Amino acid sequence: MPTSNPSKRRSRARKDPLELEESAKNDNEQHEENDEQDTDHKETEEEHRLRVNGSTDIYGESSEKGSNAATNSLRRVSRTVRRELSKRQSSVVEALPETPTGWITLLAATATALLGYEVRLQKSLTGPPLVFGQCQSGPLRHIYKQMTATPDSILQRNIQPSLFVGTRGLVSSTAAYLLGGPSSSDRHVRFRQIIDMAQDGARLALDWELPPDSSASTDEERKQRIITGPIKEPVVLILHGINNDSSFGYVRSLMRTCTDRGWAAVGMNFRGCGGVPLTTPRGYNGAYTGDLRCVVQHIAARMADGVPVFLVGNSLGANLMTKYLGEEGLSETLPSCVAGGISLGNPLAIDSSKMSLLFSTVMALGAKKTLLENWSSLHTMTVHSPQFRSAIHNALLAVTISDFDEALAPVFARNNPVAPYGFRVGFKDGGAYWTDASSYRLIRHVSVPMLKIIAGDDFLVYHSSLQKLSFCVANPNASLSQHPMSRITLYRSHFVSLFLCRSWWSRRDAAAISAGKRPHPTERLVQVPAGPTLRQPTLSQP
Repeated sequence: MPTSNPSKRRSRARKDPLELEESAKNDNEQHEENDEQDTDHKETEEEHRLRVNGSTDIYGESSEKGSNAATNSLRRVSRTVRRELSKRQSSVVEALPETPTGWITLLAATATALLGYEVRLQKSLTGPPLVFGQCQSGPLRHIYKQMTATPDSILQRNIQPSLFVGTRGLVSSTAAYLLGGPSSSDRHVRFRQIIDMAQDGARLALDWELPPDSSASTDEERKQRIITGPIKEPVVLILHGINNDSSFGYVRSLMRTCTDRGWAAVGMNFRGCGGVPLTTPRGYNGAYTGDLRCVVQHIAARMADGVPVFLVGNSLGANLMTKYLGEEGLSETLPSCVAGGISLGNPLAIDSSKMSLLFSTVMALGAKKTLLENWSSLHTMTVHSPQFRSAIHNALLAVTISDFDEALAPVFARNNPVAPYGFRVGFKDGGAYWTDASSYRLIRHVSVPMLKIIAGDDFLVYHSSLQKLSFCVANPNASLSQHPMSRITLYRSHFVSLFLCRSWWSRRDAAAISAGKRPHPTERLVQVPAGPTLRQPTLSQP
C-alpha cells in the first residue's frame, strides 16, 4: 500500500499565507464564473420555452421576455464591474505602505509634487500686465509714463499670485467676494446717506468712509460737511457688481485703499440692495444709468472748486460706469469735477444667453434673492398692475439669468442715451435689453481718462471683452490692462489708487499751465466725435 511522502506534507504545511490567500481568491472567482454560466444557461432555457410555446398569457407574458433579458444583461454588467473594481482595489491596497515610515514618505512625496506643480503654475502666471491703447502718443501718455517710470512701477513690476488661491480664478474670485474687508474698529468715519431719485422716486443708500483727520473737527462736523458741502478732499465713487452691495469685502478694501491716501470713498448701493427696500416696482439692471447720473450730480454739487471725483466700477457696476461716461461724453454734459474712471471686469458686451448653465443658474438665484427680500413692497406696489406682477412671477420661476432677464425686460427701467436722458420703461425682449446694456457701443465717447482691467482667467467677462477690444482702444482716452491672474486680486487696489492719483496730478499740472484755470476734461483730452445717432431697441410699454 503506497504511503504519502512526509516531506511533501511538510512542504504543503509550510506554504506561504499569501499563496493560500491568492488561491482562495482564484477559487472564489472561479465559483462566480460558474454561477454566471449557470444563470446564463437558465436564461437560455427560459428563452427557449417562450420561443416554443409562444405567448399564452393575455396580460403580456411575451412582453416580459425583453424586460427579463435587459435585467439579466444589467446584472452581468454589474457583476463584471464589481469584479474589476475588487481587483483594482486589491492592487491599490497591496501597494499602500504598511509602516508609519512608509506613510510619511508617501505623504511627503505627494505634498512635494503638489507644491512643485503650484510653484510652476505661479511662475507661469507671474509677470507685468499687458497694456492696450494709445498710451505712447495719446492724451494718456503722461499717466502711462508715470506708471511705467521705473522697474518697480505698477505697470512694470511682476505681479505674482498667491499659491493655491491666486492661481485659480474661481477660488480667488470667491475669496474676494466672501472674505470680509478691513476692520471697522479704527478712526475712520463711516456713515450712510439716503438719496431719493428724482426720475421715479426710487431710494438708494450711499455708504461713506472718510480718512482719519488730525484737525479739531468732530466726526459729526465732518459728516455735515460731506452732506452739505463743500467737500475739500477727492471723492472716489465705487459701484459694486451683480447680486452684491457695498458691504462686500472687495468694495470695503477699495474704500480703505482710497481713505488711506486721504481721499473720501463712497460705495453706491443699487436699487433694492444694501438693506434699503424698493420704493418702486423696478430694481436695478445693466442698462439704466439714471441712478448713477443722479448720484454723481448730487456729489458734484457739493464739491469744492478744483477737487475731483473718480468713478470705480466692478463687473456690472463697471458696465454701468462705462455706459454713463459714454453717454455724458456723447452729449458733453459730464460734470467738470469728474476726472476719470476705472472699469474692473467689464464684459463690454452683455448676453446672458451665452453664459454657462452652472453660473447662469447661480446668478439667477442671487437675482431672485433680491426680489424675495423686497417681496412685501413689490407685492403692495404691483397689486393694481397685472403686467408687473406677471413679470415678477415669471422671474421667480426662471432657472437661468437669461430667463430672468427675459421675464423682467418688459418692465425694466431705461433711459435715452443722449441728453436729457429721458426716463422710459420696458424693452421688447431680453435681446433688446442686452443690446442696450452693452457698454461697448458708448465706450468710444468717453472723454476722461479711463483704465479697463481684465484677467485672463475671468470666466465671465474675459472672452467678451477681447471680442470688443477694438472699441476700447479706438478711444485715445481709454486703455486696457490685461493680466492672467484672476481680477489681479492682490494688486487691484494698487492699480486703482495709483491710476487715480496719476490722473489727478495730470489734471493739476494741466491746470497750472493754463494760468490757474481748471479746464473741462474735454478741453484737455481728445474729444471723440459724436458719430451717428445710436439705434434704439423697440420699446414695449406696460
